[in-house]
Amino acid sequence: MTEPTSSDSNEPRGMPVLVTVAVCTRNRASSLEAAVKSVIPQLTCETELLIIDNASTDDTPKIAEQFAKTHSMVRIWREERLGISFARNAALQQAQGEYVLFFDDDEVAEPDWLAQYIDFLRAPPTSKLSCVGGPYLPDLERPPPAWINSRHAFFDLGGSRRALTGKTSPAGGNCAYHRKIALQVGGFAIDLPRCEDSELNARLRDAGYEVWWLPEARIRHRIDPERFRLGAQVRLAFSEGSAAAAFRARRSGSVAKFRLVALGRILILPLHIAIQMAFGLLALIAGRRQRAFDCLLRVCRNLGMVRGWFS
Repeated sequence: MTEPTSSDSNEPRGMPVLVTVAVCTRNRASSLEAAVKSVIPQLTCETELLIIDNASTDDTPKIAEQFAKTHSMVRIWREERLGISFARNAALQQAQGEYVLFFDDDEVAEPDWLAQYIDFLRAPPTSKLSCVGGPYLPDLERPPPAWINSRHAFFDLGGSRRALTGKTSPAGGNCAYHRKIALQVGGFAIDLPRCEDSELNARLRDAGYEVWWLPEARIRHRIDPERFRLGAQVRLAFSEGSAAAAFRARRSGSVAKFRLVALGRILILPLHIAIQMAFGLLALIAGRRQRAFDCLLRVCRNLGMVRGWFS
């Protein structure tokens, strides 16, 4: 059973809620505490913080309850169905704000992060705005290994405020959605292992809405050093490939047609992998370890796509 918890669920607010900051979390009590503490000082009378506890079994419920008891603008919702899409859809359904600003439990907000969103969303540049997001900056406990390209530690599309075109989208962990519009198009897909944010953004564009970039709204992404281990990077690349294939299959509209195209790609995949491995070997011999590592990840993504094409 999913039940709300709030220290002020029946108290009237001074003005309508413009932004609900939604933190979806599961079994990350220690990082959740740091994330929430970075947001609470930025809350205003037109904002709230909604913690979506995705069936945690550690101290997450206790920590969330402490925040709700001591801060009137903090609410909790427990979502028993496991998965980030279920948690994010629960946030869309339970939020009081016109916009739901998603913020991951392994992030720390820059001091003016929420103010940048409020300023932007008070007077949106277009009536077609459905989504706007900002950059991730790395917050590393220690530098990553020399063989990892630094771009793996952050996400930044650069430039100024603008509508994003093509397939370019902000990342889901620092992104605000117009709540009613997101629900209107069906919310986050629950049958995708990853890329659920990109898939939702694609449907929003299909419906005639715009996705925007807000470079001033920065967060710090706290990255566990374990993520930079070779095995973790390989598994992540394989998972990304599998999710990308599932995303494309869903977007194709015809599973049979998509699998026919996928079969053709599989026929040339051995050659593609051989070329990447050859480039990787040459890069390694030349001492260009980052280039060699990137080639390895491309191979892993391609193998992951094979799984995604027929899963």
